[in-house]
Amino acid sequence: MTYVHPTAIVDAGAQLGEDVTVWHFTHIRDSAILESGVSVGQNVYVDSDVHIGQGTRIQNNVSVYHGVNVGRWCFVGPSVVFTNDATPRVGNISWEVLETHLELGCAIGAGAVLRCGIRIGAFAMVGAGAIVTHSIPPFHLAVGLPARPTRLICACGQTNLPLGSDKSRLIGDCCMRMMDPRILAEAREWLAASEFDPAHLPAATPVEA
Repeated sequence: MTYVHPTAIVDAGAQLGEDVTVWHFTHIRDSAILESGVSVGQNVYVDSDVHIGQGTRIQNNVSVYHGVNVGRWCFVGPSVVFTNDATPRVGNISWEVLETHLELGCAIGAGAVLRCGIRIGAFAMVGAGAIVTHSIPPFHLAVGLPARPTRLICACGQTNLPLGSDKSRLIGDCCMRMMDPRILAEAREWLAASEFDPAHLPAATPVEA
């Protein structure tokens, strides 16, 4: 059953799927779409035309602006900052929305700042407090100021692997134990269908975690 707290505002035209939860003092704008099972925490703003995929969790104090596209089963930690204008100025007569894409199963740690115009790959993880200025490949852990990939990370997030490891190691025994079977199945399907191969990505410069 979908639940909207009495202090939340859901504008006419917003679409909420089954079993969506919207907590205190949150504002969901018209034309926003929240798919089934989405949980939106306290003091969250979801802008017009934002689409949030199935099962995603948005924690407290996050503004999801127009141009931010959130896939299925994503985690957005408390006080994460999104942007949508690379060159903001008061008084300009026009501006360009630069889109940000969060792909299937990725996780953004608390307080991270994401520059607009980037893509966080499937099942990637961004460390708390990171400043992300470039796209992060799938199944990579990125930390630092600015954020850089430091390791590969498995689908459940419990196991770190050296950069360049074989993709067969991205779903391990820990994933079998930890993951919701629906998300595990989607991770398997994504890896099977994708040409992503961490062993053949351009070398990244690791930073200390």
